Amino acid sequence: MWWLMQAFGFIVQLLLLPFTRLNPWAGLLFVSLLTSLFMLFIYKKTSNQEKIKQTKSLIKAHLLEMRLFQHDYRTLLQTQKNLLLANLRYLSLNLKPLLVMIIPLFLLLSQLNLWFGYRSFQPGETFLLKVRLTPAVEVDRASLDLETPPGLTVETPVLRIVDENEVDWRIRVKEAVAAPLLVIINGEKYRKEIAAGFHQLKKLSPLRPGKNLWLQLLYPGEKPLPAGAYAEKVEITLPEYRLSFLGIRWHWLVAYFLLSIIFALVLKRFLKVEI
Repeated sequence: MWWLMQAFGFIVQLLLLPFTRLNPWAGLLFVSLLTSLFMLFIYKKTSNQEKIKQTKSLIKAHLLEMRLFQHDYRTLLQTQKNLLLANLRYLSLNLKPLLVMIIPLFLLLSQLNLWFGYRSFQPGETFLLKVRLTPAVEVDRASLDLETPPGLTVETPVLRIVDENEVDWRIRVKEAVAAPLLVIINGEKYRKEIAAGFHQLKKLSPLRPGKNLWLQLLYPGEKPLPAGAYAEKVEITLPEYRLSFLGIRWHWLVAYFLLSIIFALVLKRFLKVEI
């Protein structure tokens, strides 16, 4: 699974490479356009276009029938029943393409979240480094240490949270950093990538997962912790990023879906796709 996610991530990185020094909207527009083209292509190839067209026409006919016979309650009830059945048929016709699209779309979203979901730390900001230990490690007795690259200062001693089986450090950013942290647990070293002082579009991951497959799918930015590691996950509290437009701060996912829908509605005519 890791190698599959890496390959997918490499493709996304290549696509976004020309936009790393531009406004993030440029990269998001480009990815949304490609997503719309890809999804329209899959939809056209995996759906029954003729039946979808017929079903949509039938739905329109039933809606018109409801207006024409709105005072004939017996006919109106029968029309509503037929309309419901036609809508269910339309949904069933969309089920196959949606099932085909859902896996690549999920993989793409988890990769895009690394690029658009978070921003780099800036000098003067602080963050928490959180390490969840495995049940086999006794938090209050474990040997713990932390190595930080130049540009970071550890402000607090390690905080051991026994109930959560977790250890935390608070760290301050002094200057630009592009080197990993090293968490040392009972002599074993575990890396956590960190970037600070950057303003351009950059791939950032708040979490390095362990063997939890779901977390690996959600946070594919770093190689999972090795089997038998003393840590279940290593996390930093990255600040979330918002895209600014018309005085509104947009979450990237909302902007991405809106752009993808707009592109799809525009392009479906040119590609002759019945949705």
